Amino acid sequence: MADHTYNNYLKIIESNSLEDSPVYLIHGDEYLVKDVFKQLKTKLLPEKKQKTNVTSIDGAIDNIPYAIEQLHTYALMPGTQIIVINDSQIFYAGQDRAALLEKGQAAFADNQHNKAARFFLNLLAADKRNIKDIQPERIDETIQHITEGDLSQHAQWIKDVAAHCIEKKMSVPSLMNYSDMLTETIEKGFAKRNILIITTDTVQKNRRLYKSIVKHGTVVNCQVPKGFVKADRDQQDKTFREKAQNILAKSGKSMASDAFATMRDMLGPGLRNFTVSLEKLIQYVGERENITRDDVAAVLERTRQDPIFELTNAVADRNLINALAVLDNLFANQFNPLQAIAAIANQIRRLLLVADVKSRYKGSYRKGMSFAQFKNSFFANVLEYDQQLAESSIIESAQENTGTKKKKSKPSLMIAKNPKSIYPVYSSFKSSDNYSRQELIQAIQVLYEADKRIKTGSQNNNQIIERTIIEICRRKK
Repeated sequence: MADHTYNNYLKIIESNSLEDSPVYLIHGDEYLVKDVFKQLKTKLLPEKKQKTNVTSIDGAIDNIPYAIEQLHTYALMPGTQIIVINDSQIFYAGQDRAALLEKGQAAFADNQHNKAARFFLNLLAADKRNIKDIQPERIDETIQHITEGDLSQHAQWIKDVAAHCIEKKMSVPSLMNYSDMLTETIEKGFAKRNILIITTDTVQKNRRLYKSIVKHGTVVNCQVPKGFVKADRDQQDKTFREKAQNILAKSGKSMASDAFATMRDMLGPGLRNFTVSLEKLIQYVGERENITRDDVAAVLERTRQDPIFELTNAVADRNLINALAVLDNLFANQFNPLQAIAAIANQIRRLLLVADVKSRYKGSYRKGMSFAQFKNSFFANVLEYDQQLAESSIIESAQENTGTKKKKSKPSLMIAKNPKSIYPVYSSFKSSDNYSRQELIQAIQVLYEADKRIKTGSQNNNQIIERTIIEICRRKK
């Protein structure tokens, strides 16, 4: 029926000129895919039915039969029924092993062992391997092959997931069989009022499944070119600029052209990172309408220049995927592992102080508070807390040095080291919402143990740092 680009399809949605379609394939950049899906769902279903009339299915290959069963089922609830296959792996092939490894590792780190197992089994299927290849006597050889020798990063979690697959008697799916099953379902049709939506980060346009969806349904291409040739760079710039304009318009803000150019240079090709950073800037400027290059520098410069700072920010945000990505860059640049441990420990201690402030001034701070509200109604409490902390530190120092004069000094760790720089403090308060106090205390213990192991030199330092970050960031059930 149709194959659209992201920007063109948004215009179609906004103009209320959607054509009826039994199946939608939305593929490409994760952020844009979710944006299209959200808006499409709003157009297809009234808000009051978006919870009852949507069946969400995990994108693992072996969930395809269940999705097909749902498509053929006449729902009891009246109106349109949406069956959505989220983050589908149906188009994955051998060359996509890096994506499967990354997603599997992240799921395992988040304590989602069944989900990690599905990514791992799909990787085996794409590599034409079977369950015998993950038995204890063959697992080392299999890991060596599917990770292309990158054992330090993946060996341990893969062994744990392989053992889980064996224990649960899980099987390796057949990629082509499931792809053919879904293709035949689309071509023959399914229950009226049922709509299939598939979201994925990758497609293969030469596959029969893709061609069938183009013929019978709607494809929305949300890919953002990642190349460095002029045509790719121009397309990247256009996509980022249009996204920025949409976000700025909703906030009643504008942005100087040199500020936009500076952001693009500093942040690289990631649209999600760009969007999050732009939202930070909107919070930072408060009631002021225009975002300047100086604003960009104030909020983003330190992240670009200090990769350790970027790592601690990712840990504070409890963003495991970003933390591991930054860690890979640090590994490539031969960083000092003890420096990373110390920096993360300082970040966790600062978050503990923040938790103490929130408890002490309970009711004055609330989750989701805007930067302007924080600056005008709560920041004075932070300064008061720091002052009390400083006075306490001076008293303790005097007690330890009885009979001697001690020059007054600030404690080594404060929440607002520079009272004129409020936004970083606001960011710390937002980050603290990601952890409970007990989790922060446990993180300090985990870092202490990692520090001891690194100093003994008995293990691989890279593995110690990686597993430490995973232990801190993963969410407990």
